[in-house]
Amino acid sequence: MSSTLSSSHFLQEMAYPPYCIQPLKSWGMIAIGGGGGTAKTGVGNAVDLKWIYLNQSSDPTNNKCSIQNVNSFTQHDSVMRMVSLRKQQQEFLILALNRQLKVIMLKASQRELDGGLGFNISPPPTGNSQDSANNVPIVPAQRSVRRRHNSSTSTATEPINVQHRPSIILHRNGQATVEAIGNEILNAQSPTNRTGSFSFPPVMTSSTTTTTTTASILNNIYTVPIKDEEYVNALAICPATQSKLFVGASDGSLTIYDIIWPASTAADRLIQLNLVTSFTAHSKEIDDLAVDPLGTWLISVSRDHHVQIRQCSPPFDKHGELDLNQFGTNKNSKPSYRIRHVRFGIVPRKSSSNATSFLYTSLIPQIINDKLTSYIVQWTENKQHQFVVRQRRAVTLNDRISAIAVSNCGQYVSVGDSGGCVRIYDSERLKLIYEHRAHSIFVTDLTFILREENYLYETSVLSISADKNLYVHNVHPPQTNLFSVSFLIVIGLLFLFLLLSQIRFRFH
Repeated sequence: MSSTLSSSHFLQEMAYPPYCIQPLKSWGMIAIGGGGGTAKTGVGNAVDLKWIYLNQSSDPTNNKCSIQNVNSFTQHDSVMRMVSLRKQQQEFLILALNRQLKVIMLKASQRELDGGLGFNISPPPTGNSQDSANNVPIVPAQRSVRRRHNSSTSTATEPINVQHRPSIILHRNGQATVEAIGNEILNAQSPTNRTGSFSFPPVMTSSTTTTTTTASILNNIYTVPIKDEEYVNALAICPATQSKLFVGASDGSLTIYDIIWPASTAADRLIQLNLVTSFTAHSKEIDDLAVDPLGTWLISVSRDHHVQIRQCSPPFDKHGELDLNQFGTNKNSKPSYRIRHVRFGIVPRKSSSNATSFLYTSLIPQIINDKLTSYIVQWTENKQHQFVVRQRRAVTLNDRISAIAVSNCGQYVSVGDSGGCVRIYDSERLKLIYEHRAHSIFVTDLTFILREENYLYETSVLSISADKNLYVHNVHPPQTNLFSVSFLIVIGLLFLFLLLSQIRFRFH
């Protein structure tokens, strides 16, 4: 017999309302973005890099979950969406700043002790030298640097692997930090002040009109502008190849970019976004996008009552739609429910399904005032390459689902609702294993701590909310009931005694 324990810990109050949270694979950190927008409200806009301590903090006497701020990058507008990319040990972030995409590259650097400013360090003259001023060890370029482990048995000063900065070991509690290349504050400037620009080739839109999109390098910032009447609502990348970026906008348009990775020898080059196509996919705004792990299907969700399934490769043809009528219709023969979020997750090893991935969607009422239950729905692809409902689970009656996340191992699904509650489900049966109302208002985003970074708990979820608070939710590994084990041992010994007694009686 086993029991599941759980815990929730408040980590930090942000200086701005956070809208998106993203784990970083290179350093085991997280990135949080948000802000107050361009209005002069006094609320800033930023992307923050943080370390999460699940069992300890920089204070060795503190055994509770805690957080350490690594760096903060100011933005000119609120960060509404973000995706991370990692290839050849290079980590990039693509940010959606309302009407602009921004590409930044994260690199390790050393922090000055006095001013706390970050600067790059050149390779040392010898492989065995030591930085005596800052007490940061230096390793030669040919050495492999050990990766830190986030566990109770690991030390807080274990270094991580740093590409293109072989002279630096990044410590959790040292003076090393992570800087961003091309991350100065964006200000509105005239075209004459631009340091360089390049144009993408013309693209035929669905209205048969030809348009040209221009990306510019403004003060060493690589940005891709969005039309003034549009807002970026959704971002998705192809996880298998990380070679395509899909952008959903408020006017229902879908824009697709090729991601061109720099050469491994070009340490300071950003990835480039080459426009492939842009067309009107929906009649209303696109709420969310998702790409399956193999890079075959793109799912787009819109408020026009349609959830489209498209090929992820040119010509990006529409394959079909998810059937929303199966969940009920209103008196106008319109679906009673709409899908707000879409996420793909791999099928966990313990699953009985033969599929490679599951599609998870949130199902919320079409009309705000409708007193209908919100659901989480799990879909699977059949032999006809159609997505059918595998199972669904009622989540909440009065509060709508506002965020959803799937663990990278595929075993767990988490949802946040408009009332500030966070829930975690086992993906095999959608069994509720954790529930806690941590926030005072709706949850804006969720993310699982990567399984390879979590050695303490069965799973851990980070939640952010419009109340500016950051929480971590931990599900403990199942623990054995000592009373039950002791009882079984006693019964076993008694049975063994009786068996031996019977054998002895027969021989006598």
